[in-house]
Amino acid sequence: MRLKTYRVATMPEAMALIKRDLGDDALILNTKKVKTGGLFGLFRKDCLEVTAAAETAEQPEPQIVSPIKEQAMPAEAPAAKGQENDALLEELQSLKRLMMHEGPEDRLPESLRPLRSLLEKQGVEQAVQTELLAKLLQASENEAPVQEAFHTELVRFIEQHQQAVKNESPSIACFIGPTGVGKTTTIAKVAAEQLLEHKRTVGLITADTYRIAAVAQLKTYGEILDVPVEVVESREQLAGALDALKACDVVLIDTAGRNYQQAEYIEDLQKLLPETQHIHTTLVLSMTAKYEDMVQIIGNFEALSIDELLLTKKDETASAGVILNLLHRYRIPLRRIATGQNVPDDLVAATPGRIADYIAGELRHA
Repeated sequence: MRLKTYRVATMPEAMALIKRDLGDDALILNTKKVKTGGLFGLFRKDCLEVTAAAETAEQPEPQIVSPIKEQAMPAEAPAAKGQENDALLEELQSLKRLMMHEGPEDRLPESLRPLRSLLEKQGVEQAVQTELLAKLLQASENEAPVQEAFHTELVRFIEQHQQAVKNESPSIACFIGPTGVGKTTTIAKVAAEQLLEHKRTVGLITADTYRIAAVAQLKTYGEILDVPVEVVESREQLAGALDALKACDVVLIDTAGRNYQQAEYIEDLQKLLPETQHIHTTLVLSMTAKYEDMVQIIGNFEALSIDELLLTKKDETASAGVILNLLHRYRIPLRRIATGQNVPDDLVAATPGRIADYIAGELRHA
């Protein structure tokens, strides 16, 4: 068996190298995000570390292949021989059958097959399934309770991939996203949270002048919460509104929800936000959207330097696998999930335990 570890910028780059070096039958054992390069710990770059394996007649030492320039790394110790190596080879073969769905010859333990079906039903990507099920295979060999091991591994996976967020909310936050994701209602929830739980003064700004109802909706929330609301249409007006609300601890900005595929929408947002002042940008996405659409949305909005993701409409879908996919693919913090329309109750922290409960079908945090 031949093992190789690659450090690359993107997963497609890793796949190309793995296919070149190890062939089409190679199996990805693990992926994780690491920092490389730099000088004295500074200016380090993010990259993906991908470990793959393929069956061979010889047993060469594992290698690290890194297209990203960095200091040379020592090779890992050679793989153990004898029974330990045979066990690892058998695990690789089982994982191949597992991911290829080889029917009656599938060697995935009977107790784990419902979990594979659950991950598929939840819309979890194949690479994420592989990583999770590989760990569960090891747990099943140790005779750990399957459900307990599944939840534990979900939490571990989320903790490994979820980017840290600051506990304190930013003083100025702008909420962006496509139409229909619930930005205005979400802003009302965040405003109520800041007022009631954190005892902070709040000001609201709306730039959504494309829909008269949106301005009226935010003003209604402002009246209910007894907070000031400003309406703006340009960068100059936004600067004036921020100055008028400078006494507020927190200022939340609502933006128009339009077709994210239109380049002029992104350009309008860039023209609205000030160049000299950083405003914390939260991209709001609906969990009812297809994962492929989310990827395109994030790609289009990355020009605005996304600081945080917020997922809405958890109550409108039984599938939560997209959360694992997003955490695995992007280095963008996810702090909150909206679970309904009630203000302010239906806004919860995206903790590893809660996300694991969503995937596993448990309601420990209900």
